[in-house]
Amino acid sequence: MKKLYKDRTTGRRYAFEMMYRFSVNNDENPKDISDSYWKSTEEESEDIREFACTLFLGAAAGVDSNDEIIKTFIREDWNYDRMGEVDRSILRVAVHELFGGKAPFYAVVNDFVTLARKYSDEKSASLVNGILENIRKKYNLSEDRVES
Repeated sequence: MKKLYKDRTTGRRYAFEMMYRFSVNNDENPKDISDSYWKSTEEESEDIREFACTLFLGAAAGVDSNDEIIKTFIREDWNYDRMGEVDRSILRVAVHELFGGKAPFYAVVNDFVTLARKYSDEKSASLVNGILENIRKKYNLSEDRVES
């Protein structure tokens, strides 16, 4: 089980990195981003690659609907467009996995909050955590989904 968790954590990081590239180069095809990403990454595990690609490509395909969900949890005095690309990219992938994945909620949130802390700062980690927790509550997402 620990290996699966580590693999999923690594896959989420890769998916975030691809989403960040997609976010800053929004005219680039997601499949092209994925293909070029793997040319520059030394990951050898096919399971991790497959998980990361599925997560990224799904999040990229649903970026507009995921953005609308995220926007509903931004403070009224804050503009979504002011959010940094790191935070936005993390949230886009996280929201996609929360609605489309089977991993336990806490595992998904923990990994994405850790990414926010690593690639941004503690305020970003708090923002990501708060938004994801509010999404879970509003949409009544199960905390204990089981990974298949």
